[in-house]
Amino acid sequence: MTFLVLQYLKLENLLAEAKGMEGVRVYVLERNKTTSSNMLSWREITIGLCVRTITLDNRILSWYGEITKLGFYAHTQATNGEPSPEREQYQAAWQRARELQTDLAARLAHQGHTVYIDGLIELDMPHFLHGATDLIALPKSPATAPEVT
Repeated sequence: MTFLVLQYLKLENLLAEAKGMEGVRVYVLERNKTTSSNMLSWREITIGLCVRTITLDNRILSWYGEITKLGFYAHTQATNGEPSPEREQYQAAWQRARELQTDLAARLAHQGHTVYIDGLIELDMPHFLHGATDLIALPKSPATAPEVT
């Protein structure tokens, strides 16, 4: 079955169209991209919030708000069990994303939406529109971690 995917720039517009649907899913979405050369590998990790629902006529409504983007050179040597700055930034980004997920889910439930925070609607989408919302305080421009060499 082919689904029609509608991406929204403004979360509030998705919610207006989703009225009457069974529920919306709010989840943290991590995307990875690795670029390698003979000597180094550059890794980018983008963490954001995604809100999706499926309409009765099989349209998928989708919104994505980027929270942070981390970029670093992947190390090939072991660190003897010491925590790396990249790992700490990654864990902090996930913690912030979970906090925003909880806040957004609570606000949507307060507005009368049925909200699911587990599971996701899996789509093979190479590009997401970067959405905005007034419901939670997303970063104005997602923070990119400084390069670590």
